[in-house]
Amino acid sequence: MEKTEKVRIYLETSVIGDICDDTVRSETTREFFRIVTGHTDKYELVVSPILIAEINKSPEPQLGFLTFFLDNITITKLPYSQEAENLALLYVSKKVLSKKHLADLTHIAYAVVAQCDYILSWDKHFVRANTMSRVRKTNEQEEYQSPFIVTPEVFTGESNYVHD
Repeated sequence: MEKTEKVRIYLETSVIGDICDDTVRSETTREFFRIVTGHTDKYELVVSPILIAEINKSPEPQLGFLTFFLDNITITKLPYSQEAENLALLYVSKKVLSKKHLADLTHIAYAVVAQCDYILSWDKHFVRANTMSRVRKTNEQEEYQSPFIVTPEVFTGESNYVHD
């Protein structure tokens, strides 16, 4: 039997921060974590220094909860990467998003350099066709693979919405 590689999933800050809320979206996020953390043989969760820095800006009690959560799931914490930082600046120069969204682009760059299969985000700047298209085009020019950028709901195929 052939061993398969784990699916690498980069977690953007909106996904982590959302677990503290009490909304339909946060329930979907918690369902994603229930599915993925129960299958560490299939999935690898990845976070970057930018996520850690953003989480550390959270007020209490959210900071304590998020820190506890991250400390109690199996995740790969990426080290600082000049390559990712440079790629984020390239995304700005290629107008993937404007410079005011440099943090968002840095998340994407870390996921790309770490060869993640997916970026999970609830951020509207990430999960947009135009953003994904520009990221893919720039990555092709620079000979990087592009991860799929999706919401937790799209990743799991779960929906908490009632359809008529």
